[in-house]
Amino acid sequence: MKKINFPYLAFALCATFMPIVIIGSSVGEDGQRAVPLLSLLVMNEFAFFIAAAGVYIGVQHIKSRGLLSLYGLATICCAAFLVAFTLLGIELWPL
Repeated sequence: MKKINFPYLAFALCATFMPIVIIGSSVGEDGQRAVPLLSLLVMNEFAFFIAAAGVYIGVQHIKSRGLLSLYGLATICCAAFLVAFTLLGIELWPL
């Protein structure tokens, strides 16, 4: 796989992990989460790093080649996922 296509893959993976983390973090009537907390934190961290790599590779490619509309959109979506996974990770972390 070419590194240039990574923001597209990162977008797809993050779009897959986002609903899993959001739905899995819901607390039921018995006080238990739908997915164990450690699993949620691992999935969230994995998606965070994938989104960060997508943003980095996307920005490097845009700087060298110029802005392409679909590629720029994928990179911007990866940046949005990066912020969202950061906030979700902070929210999930028990104090």
